[in-house]
Amino acid sequence: MKKKLRTIFLILLFIFNISIMLNSFNLAIYKRDTDLSDTNFNIRTSGWDFANATVISDGIQDIIWNHGISRYPEIAIDNSGNLHVVWQDDTDGTWGSDMEIMYASYTSATGWSIATVISDGYMGEYWNDGYSGYPDIAIDSTGKVCVVWIDYTEGIWGSDMEIMYASYTSATGWSNITIISDGYMGDYWNDDDSIQPAITIDNNNKIHVIWIDNTDGIWGWDWEVFYTSYTSATGWSNATVISDGYNNMYWNDGASIHCAIASDNDGVIHVVWEDETNGIWGTDNEIFHTSYSTSTDWSNATLISDGHNNIYWNNMDSSYPDIAIDSSNDIHVVWDDNTDGVWGTDEEIMYTSYKSASGWSIPNVISDGFNDIYWNNGESISASIAIDPNDIIHVVWEDDTVGVWGGGDFTDEEIMYVNYTDVAGWSRVTVISDGLNNTYWNDHMSRNPSIIADTDNIHAVWQDETNGVWGIDEEIMYTSISIHKAEDGNGISFGFFSLLLTSITILGLIIYIKKKSKL
Repeated sequence: MKKKLRTIFLILLFIFNISIMLNSFNLAIYKRDTDLSDTNFNIRTSGWDFANATVISDGIQDIIWNHGISRYPEIAIDNSGNLHVVWQDDTDGTWGSDMEIMYASYTSATGWSIATVISDGYMGEYWNDGYSGYPDIAIDSTGKVCVVWIDYTEGIWGSDMEIMYASYTSATGWSNITIISDGYMGDYWNDDDSIQPAITIDNNNKIHVIWIDNTDGIWGWDWEVFYTSYTSATGWSNATVISDGYNNMYWNDGASIHCAIASDNDGVIHVVWEDETNGIWGTDNEIFHTSYSTSTDWSNATLISDGHNNIYWNNMDSSYPDIAIDSSNDIHVVWDDNTDGVWGTDEEIMYTSYKSASGWSIPNVISDGFNDIYWNNGESISASIAIDPNDIIHVVWEDDTVGVWGGGDFTDEEIMYVNYTDVAGWSRVTVISDGLNNTYWNDHMSRNPSIIADTDNIHAVWQDETNGVWGIDEEIMYTSISIHKAEDGNGISFGFFSLLLTSITILGLIIYIKKKSKL
């Protein structure tokens, strides 16, 4: 009896090991077998490619009309798989010659729409004559599109820069603009600049918006992170400082800037930002985190870019964080970091995560050092992170490292990409803004990417200065890849699970034969 059980165990163990070997083989294909001794090596995957870049801010239906600068795109996806992109644009039109917020959408049935100005022209009235820029976008479960941005247009709120909001539904179209950073209950108390907004919507369709604000208060005269929220029952709340004043202790006396926000599956709101406040971590800028739930209110700020196990090794600036949350409510944060290390003295993309069982992880560099080979010697900045329904992590950033695509001295920055799975860890870097089928046509700066992922695809947008039929102005470009195709390359979708199923089948057959032999 023991001998038979041992035989069964060995058979299953053998099959399991074969599955791991095949899985590792597929992962090796996905990570690319490339000659890393060449400093100009092609880091694009040979197993699968992102689609070639598509200009979405101009040239739709072959109409070339957008002759201004299109920058700072943000992308979102609704429950039907339709894409929604916003950006700032200084193209002249009936709205005037000021910078406005433009919007375009994509459906599989109609393709990309022609860009629309959404920050001006409500009901044909063009009143917004100031600078409108730096938009962010989120979509609720009903398909309502919500957009925020900074605006320098003067009004009863004063002449300072404020945060504006507009929304879209298929039934009503785009709404008129609402000022959400000032004017609560008719009280216009916010008399300094409000900038850099970010938006998220929780699973109850409550809207949450943060931004950076220089208005004076009991928190001091430094920049702080402000917060407001909206429900259909209560409207917009008054602005609240969340980066300082925990338990009425105002310790944060440096600038809190470059914030990002996300909501988890339990409706808990998570915010990260870059902070210049000095502390036991030193005098360099660091990344902080705070969270909010209805039961606990806002937590005190937590340092996450340094000081793990009370070791303060990160002695240079950590900047421009982004945040995403997976299906287990684990938190994932990326940022630019200028700290020196085995990766060199160049700026790299760092990553940390939080699990309730273990807390925050030690930050690690993800833009360089694959297999301990440090090839990326340019500046890696402006990271954007997304997590797909399979909990695969996707990160993009702009990079000026020299390669077959060009680069160096900020003449030809490209958009780079990595992903993470529990099986494979972090992948090798892929250039996604140039080099499709080894054709390197994108010869100018690709910057400020934004990424999103759904069940089927990974989608990325960025601003690009490459010239083309669209002219010599800066445009918004888009690329995508099928998640299923990427997973096939990763070897995590089929090989392991099919062989595991085979193992279970063989075990069933052995048990069946054993029973038959006893009859």
